[in-house]
Amino acid sequence: MRAAHRVRPALATAVVLAATLVGCGTVGTEPRAVQALDFTAFPYPAVITGDSLRDEAGRVAPLQATAYDVDGLAIAGAPVRFLSPDTGVTIDTLGRLRTTRRPGLLRVYALVDGLQSAPRTLLVTAAPDTVLATTATTVTLAYAIPDVVGNASPELTVAVRSRTDTDAPNVTGWLVRWRAVHRGDTIALGDTTLAALQSTSGRRAGLDTTTSAGTSTRKLRIFANRLTTPLDSFTVLAEVRRGGVAVPGSPIRFLVRATPPAP
Repeated sequence: MRAAHRVRPALATAVVLAATLVGCGTVGTEPRAVQALDFTAFPYPAVITGDSLRDEAGRVAPLQATAYDVDGLAIAGAPVRFLSPDTGVTIDTLGRLRTTRRPGLLRVYALVDGLQSAPRTLLVTAAPDTVLATTATTVTLAYAIPDVVGNASPELTVAVRSRTDTDAPNVTGWLVRWRAVHRGDTIALGDTTLAALQSTSGRRAGLDTTTSAGTSTRKLRIFANRLTTPLDSFTVLAEVRRGGVAVPGSPIRFLVRATPPAP
């Protein structure tokens, strides 16, 4: 989430915001003149309408960008500003963003000395106050021997909702942390000894963000050749937090029962 992209003058997006937002300047060639600008990724993929942008722990998190000189060295104290062309958005001089926009998208630019970044898009969403399972919480996987790619559980899906926003109850872009547990021990994300969490496309990952429908889905891929007993079971947990505190309903627990093929 903290990756950054660098914009150089030749690649700067030619977006006209307004005369009051962007001064028309030429990037100089002096050693300490700004030659590139990194607009750091947002500290969280979504901001709650009527609130400030916060990090995963719930702390107000200012926007960040770094200016570089011709030698690629960071310029300390460069006068970077952050601006949005969208209504209902304020960003103070410290980079703290607050929005009253309805759920949807907003755009943000970083600017310094006439150099403007490409826009970053931030999701505005309703406040999450409910997590629920939208698929069965106990499923059975009849695995094949020898092991095949298809040895994966049915979809396990949770939904993050807002009961206070009846017009837009689906919470979009919210982080969901998935983890698998076997016999009381959490399976490390990179561990493929017995099982691994994967997306519906097969990508192995435990961290997800909710879709426009407010949902997040994972499957449990079981490596059948490595099971120590023919009948086994795994617990899959989906955890959703707001400001470091579990959202009501979280964690959602799924039970995956692994059974051998029929004789």
